[in-house]
Amino acid sequence: MKKLLVIISMFMVFLIGYGKDKGLDVNMEVGAKIPSFELRDFNGKYTKSNKIFNNKKPTLLVFAAEWCPYCRMELPDVQKFYDENKDNINVVVVFTRRKTNLSSTKKYVEENKFTFPVYFDADDSIMKGFKINSIPYNIKIENSTIENLLGGTMKYDNIKSAFYLK
Repeated sequence: MKKLLVIISMFMVFLIGYGKDKGLDVNMEVGAKIPSFELRDFNGKYTKSNKIFNNKKPTLLVFAAEWCPYCRMELPDVQKFYDENKDNINVVVVFTRRKTNLSSTKKYVEENKFTFPVYFDADDSIMKGFKINSIPYNIKIENSTIENLLGGTMKYDNIKSAFYLK
């Protein structure tokens, strides 16, 4: 009976210790592969990241918040870049839930007439997984691989240069 209890206990420890989902963990280095994760749009619909990052187009991934003054300066330039390049380059903007909520973020996007694809990081898992500590933060991705860590606030010409556009 004791052996059975020991075996059951060991099995339970194994299940609890190894069965946990460790969450998104991105190696934030140029050349690192990004594991697949889910993006949630403003309507609650989920999209697999690899569907976007592996569609043979480079991607500008932007982390932002509607309350952030630097994001407010950058996002109109992101919109202009998106309008001019959406057929050849993916633009993905992930809004954080930090210091805000979905309805405030939706209102901001609608008021500014942004049409680039927007997602909401409701549980902060994407920001944490990418180890993003400040916003805005921009990353160039190609084929689910980090091609360039572009960093903070970018102007239109800098975004174009990052994608080798004149």
